[in-house]
Amino acid sequence: MCRGTVLDVGAGSGSIRKHIPDQCDYISLDYLETATQWYHTRPDIFGDGQMLPLFDCCMDTVLLLDVLEHIPDPEKALSEIFRVLKPGGTLHMTAPFLYPIHDAPYDYHRWTLHGLKLAAEKLGFLSSDVNGPGNQPLETAVLLANIAIGNTVLSSFKAKSPIALISPLLAAAVPVLNIMAWLFGLLPGISEVSMVYSNRCIWRRPVYTVVPISIPLHRIGRSRCAKE
Repeated sequence: MCRGTVLDVGAGSGSIRKHIPDQCDYISLDYLETATQWYHTRPDIFGDGQMLPLFDCCMDTVLLLDVLEHIPDPEKALSEIFRVLKPGGTLHMTAPFLYPIHDAPYDYHRWTLHGLKLAAEKLGFLSSDVNGPGNQPLETAVLLANIAIGNTVLSSFKAKSPIALISPLLAAAVPVLNIMAWLFGLLPGISEVSMVYSNRCIWRRPVYTVVPISIPLHRIGRSRCAKE
């Protein structure tokens, strides 16, 4: 999945770090407020994904995991990631589609697979793999039901609603729904129906090679770049 120097944009708690190979150099980046007030962590770099404090072409891999929806200008952030990636470097990204609003009021966007592909083309990325974690409508439906039940139980207690009286029954349904979601996730995807709760994308910055051209002697040293 990852190689070389890995930048985790919007690292949050940094839980992904344990999944990064030991031979990689892992660098976490997050907003000062997000890191210190939400996750109580200290990333390697405090910064804004829309204006990365990094040199051009310095990263082999960039991670953007469930972060893009929280960025006011996602195109600018993706453009910055393109800038800091080395030629041939990869962006690994997850972005929600059918998923409730979370971390409000800092949840701004949702994307279809087609929208993500269009963004990749517009910014110059090569989209080598774009898919969901299992295009199975039943899995997504059960997951959403599970979230709805959890939120209903919590809200009923806070509001002292009569619904709180049946909360034990609702809570008992949660593990059953979890098992159902896992089982449904094992079923083959349905290509005709797009009901993923999250999309997974792997984009690559194109590799450029220097191609010599015939030029006058007084202009020696200049060259042009051609995409592989």
